[in-house]
Amino acid sequence: MAPFAFEGPTGKQAPCASILSVPTKTLSVIIPAYNEQERLPATLQEIISYLHRRRDREGPYFTYEVIVVDDGSDDGTPCVAASFVRKNGSDAIRVLRLPHNRGKGFAVKVGMLCSRGQRLLMMDADGATQVSDMERLEERLADGIVGSVGVVGDNPGVIGSGMVLGSRAHLKESAMSKRNALRNFLTHAFHLMVTMVIGNHIRDTQCGFKLFTRAAAQQLYRNLRLQRWCFDVELVYLAQQLKVPMAEVQVNWTEMAGSKIRPTSVMHMATELLTFKIAYTGGFWRLKVDV
Repeated sequence: MAPFAFEGPTGKQAPCASILSVPTKTLSVIIPAYNEQERLPATLQEIISYLHRRRDREGPYFTYEVIVVDDGSDDGTPCVAASFVRKNGSDAIRVLRLPHNRGKGFAVKVGMLCSRGQRLLMMDADGATQVSDMERLEERLADGIVGSVGVVGDNPGVIGSGMVLGSRAHLKESAMSKRNALRNFLTHAFHLMVTMVIGNHIRDTQCGFKLFTRAAAQQLYRNLRLQRWCFDVELVYLAQQLKVPMAEVQVNWTEMAGSKIRPTSVMHMATELLTFKIAYTGGFWRLKVDV
């Protein structure tokens, strides 16, 4: 992957860190954003306020960065992100601008590979999940780290590795009652396809709220290939293959207006699922297991 650079409020660029380097922050929050000028300000303000409160509570050893990856937006998203850099400093808020829209999966991957945190949180720009729910994931992640030491199944696991997925499965009936019939049909169709590809061990692969240890992010995101709809499913598949411990934790979630899912989306999803299933089982895509 070509090197990327962070963009400051004046347009000056600074080199990115590497996921393979020693972490220098406690937490990295990665936010992919495509045409999110309306929803991004409230989400960033909520995140920053929470991180300030947590730093006050835990002390100066709690350090963080928020990485906004602008996925080729053609609205005011870059300007919104830059305004938060000016207010909070370029060490706390960092902006990566992709010249063209590459897809949410690619944007998240770039942000993860350029992060400095010991723990890495992926979060959507729409603010559908409260950032404070991260603490629920952190509690479960600690259990995952312990479980990953030594041998998992028949193969050695990645030491200090873990991935916790925020889950909306407990809200399924309530959420579906508020959606139109087409949206519910697409949801059922997608879940059926996912089950056929990776099984039904994870109930909600698509929640955009996931927490990783640095070791897990190194393994998973260096192998991630899908760039759009189904990258979340590929992450689960990769975790299964690489023996990265996984868990789901219920999170608060609010259905937000402005969904980018369209009737044609299910066809794109099916194509991506079929592509990565054939590519991995056929040996066309091979896993990197070194750190």
